[in-house]
Amino acid sequence: MDQTKRYELSFRNPEVRVYAATVIPAVLLGLLVIIFSSSDFNFMYAALIQTIALMSFYFWRFIYRRKEKFKK
Repeated sequence: MDQTKRYELSFRNPEVRVYAATVIPAVLLGLLVIIFSSSDFNFMYAALIQTIALMSFYFWRFIYRRKEKFKK
């Protein structure tokens, strides 16, 4: 397999670092909302938090990959 096409799953990869920095706190925050919220919509709020985190990650990834493509 070509080395440039392999996906490196380590913290040297900036995509993995940004994913860990955005999605893991969002999951923890969503769990805290589910546990401590007295609202009837606590699962919806948790899903909204996680959806926003994933959307922001993929938006950043789109911009990052476009920038990397034009850099080469």
